[in-house]
Amino acid sequence: MKWTGGVEALNQFSDGFPLLVLGQASVDELNMRLQAAGHAAVGVERFRPNIVLADLPANDEDRLGEMHVSTDSGPVVLKPVKPCPRCPIPNIDPATALSSPEVGDTLQGYRQDARLNGAVTFGMNAIVLHGVDAVLRVGQTVGADYAFD
Repeated sequence: MKWTGGVEALNQFSDGFPLLVLGQASVDELNMRLQAAGHAAVGVERFRPNIVLADLPANDEDRLGEMHVSTDSGPVVLKPVKPCPRCPIPNIDPATALSSPEVGDTLQGYRQDARLNGAVTFGMNAIVLHGVDAVLRVGQTVGADYAFD
C-alpha cells in the first residue's frame, strides 16, 4: 500500500501490481542503444507489459498521472504507481530461450532509478482505480496528464 497511496490493488497472477505500462518509444530508445553497441534489437514482449503506449516520448510513462482509457463498457481509470524494477528475465528471448545479457547491461547504463535506491527500472506498475471489469483492447484511446511530484 506504500506505492498505491492506500488504494487496494486487486492482483492475480502478477508480480505485485495488476498492470505494467510501457511506452513503445522507450523500447525503441533501448533498441537504438543496443544497435549502436552492435547488438540485436529486442521486442516489447521481453518486458511483459499489459499496456504499450504509442505516441508518447521515450520514458515518459515514468511521469504519467491517472490514465483514462475509453472502452466499449465505459471509462477505465488506471494509475501508474511504481517504477518496475527489472529482473534478468528481459535478457531471455521468449521465442528461443537464449540469453542476451546486453539487454540488462544496456538498461543498467541509463535506467537506474533513485526512487528505488538505484534499481534498474523500465515501465510503470499501475493499478485500476475504476473499471476493473472492463476489457482493454489494442487501439483504444488512452489519455493522461503528467504527474510532477
